[in-house]
Amino acid sequence: MIVYRLANRDFIVDLAGTGGLFGSGRWHDKGMRILYTSESFSLAKLEVLANTKSIPRNYALIKIEIPDDLEHKRLTVEDLPANWNIFPHPKELKVFTEEWIRENKYLVMQVPSVHSPYESNYLINPMHPDAGRIKIIENRPHDFDARLK
Repeated sequence: MIVYRLANRDFIVDLAGTGGLFGSGRWHDKGMRILYTSESFSLAKLEVLANTKSIPRNYALIKIEIPDDLEHKRLTVEDLPANWNIFPHPKELKVFTEEWIRENKYLVMQVPSVHSPYESNYLINPMHPDAGRIKIIENRPHDFDARLK
């Protein structure tokens, strides 16, 4: 499986989930190592734009290859509380992630995108024993078009 990630160029190759230690997100609390990735480049871009106030600068795109023999946990909209897509993020969502991390059975958890619920984001647990099997297969600078904000 190929997933996509957009982030600041200074941190793009960090697959250790360091960013999760310094900020929280819909699916995790600050202090948790986690990587947010998307099923497509366009969804990764949409997720970044929805979570920034201005056009991001100094960004890069990476493509990450996750071995196909690794099963992943999958959450669908039906698995989630009715308010899963509101902002601020409901605390209940973080319980799903905490349980997934604690079980340590799956490297990846597939979750629906709030901004495009027919598409998925893939959360990666960098502390999982199989984390070393994922690899960056492409890394390129990405400039956002100013018309997008």
